[in-house]
Amino acid sequence: MQQQAPPKKRGRAPAKAKDSPVDDDDEDVPPPPKKAPGKGKGKAKATDTKDEDEVAPEASEAISKDNQFATTDNLVVPVDETCPLSSRGWRVYIDDDDGIIYDASLNQTHSSGNNNKFYKLQILTDGRQFRTWTRWGRVGANGQSAQLGDGSLQSAMKEFEKKFKDKAALTWSNRAGAPKPGKYVFLEKSYLPSDDEDEDEDQAGLADVKPGRSRSTSPYNKCTLAPEVAELMKLIFNREHMDSVMADMNYDVEKMPLGKLSKATITKGYDALKRLAELFDDPDLATSHHGMATVREATEHFSDLYYSYIPHNFGRNRAPVISNHEHLKKEVEVLASLADLKDADKIIKAGKDRSSGHLLDSQFQSLGLQETTPIDRGTDEFSHISDYLINSRGSTHGHEYKLLDVFRIERQGEIDRFERSHGKRTASDRRLLWHGSRSTNYGGILSQGLRIAPPEAPVSGYMFGKGIYLADMASKSANYCNSYASGGHALLLLCEAELGDPMQELVDASYDAGDDALAKGLLSTWGQGAVGPALWKDASCVHPSLAGVQMPDTVTKPPGDTTVLDACLEYNEYICYNVDQVRLRYLLRVKM
Repeated sequence: MQQQAPPKKRGRAPAKAKDSPVDDDDEDVPPPPKKAPGKGKGKAKATDTKDEDEVAPEASEAISKDNQFATTDNLVVPVDETCPLSSRGWRVYIDDDDGIIYDASLNQTHSSGNNNKFYKLQILTDGRQFRTWTRWGRVGANGQSAQLGDGSLQSAMKEFEKKFKDKAALTWSNRAGAPKPGKYVFLEKSYLPSDDEDEDEDQAGLADVKPGRSRSTSPYNKCTLAPEVAELMKLIFNREHMDSVMADMNYDVEKMPLGKLSKATITKGYDALKRLAELFDDPDLATSHHGMATVREATEHFSDLYYSYIPHNFGRNRAPVISNHEHLKKEVEVLASLADLKDADKIIKAGKDRSSGHLLDSQFQSLGLQETTPIDRGTDEFSHISDYLINSRGSTHGHEYKLLDVFRIERQGEIDRFERSHGKRTASDRRLLWHGSRSTNYGGILSQGLRIAPPEAPVSGYMFGKGIYLADMASKSANYCNSYASGGHALLLLCEAELGDPMQELVDASYDAGDDALAKGLLSTWGQGAVGPALWKDASCVHPSLAGVQMPDTVTKPPGDTTVLDACLEYNEYICYNVDQVRLRYLLRVKM
């Protein structure tokens, strides 16, 4: 069934404003997925057969909890950047009675039809007149636009609600309902006041701070940070690097700035990926659970749904169908990175809002670290860590390191949490292990700690289940740093991890490893590799506080063959299934 044709009658636009062509959908809308024959278990999901006006289960509750309501009286929602009315004092209309914000972003991807498009709706007012502003086109382009209505609020609301229903097949009051096949999805956005200030400048992160140059909130204040810490802040909150990372992920920051990206939207993205993972494991679900004719059709449907919730810019290219576990895992990593980037974005905005002090000082304070001590290069502490980095490089990895800085770090409250959970454990196995991530993720990591994927994330995106993944070979963790997107710079963590004794030992992937370990009363999984440390030593040689923690002795005996039979991994992996098991100890800034 094709989308209804748009109304041909348009309201008059204000003087000097030019309306775009009447046709506001530049690409064909695909028909809804076909239902499977009604045999056996081949029943369609209830959401597939409802009337478009029927409220989905729990929809009323969902609406009451969505972000479409103003939380402050002085909230200012940015007018669409291409709208000519934005420079003439017009603003987004917010209902005085119930606080509903009349601003909607819709997205639709249909890979087989090479459709990847957006539709934006806003009611705008100058205090006297009201217009519905619409803009539509392919993701990554400005597209076309139109102004609707006769100037009255009643007309503007009628046009807004009609367009929303035309595009989403949902009423505006039921915007939180389940998305309809072949229609646009509604993207729930965050409307926190700080998210809407200076959006153009903040949407990709820090505006102008680059390595070697900083910006102050006041030109008369000097940075009070140690030079090494200042350079660390410049790396973590670098706008160019954030831009590069998001471009590498094909994420369209123009259509969904980080400050606008809501937790609910990320959750819906995870849910679409989870449905795909279930299909990969059980293709029969396509007909028995989702009511579609083929697994290919169901796969494309949920792949398209994911791209609709999480806008990707593929230019004029067709959106690639997420059809295997490898591609699925990449998109799971995209969502995890977006959550960390969103945290960094909040810190950047908080720093900008402060009226005094240097920006780098503000960013550092927002991380809330209890300790960040640069380690002198001439100390044994620096030397032991450098040896661990340089000598735990796998032969299959081509990394060349230059260790720039080492920081001894402590997150606020992390030691208490760690000791409270595991301080009295008798069957203990504590190790000093590596963790790598993009430099742009560290605003989230340092402020929130290492996190485990949420329940909505597909377990098949993780080789040994959802957990915190650590390594005893630095080069394995360095592979996850993606230093090419940050000017060849990388950040690596050394973590103290309570693995428990014994660990669950596996030589092959198991998506259920986390559940299996917990069922056995075990804390972690050891994914055994073919190459690993030949000798371990007490880490008190690095710092007295690490007494009782083991680390590889790579100087006395370098890593080598482990003699583990049938190991599918080249190198060891250690997976902790509770965040309480991991304590951040050192942060390394490395040139690769």
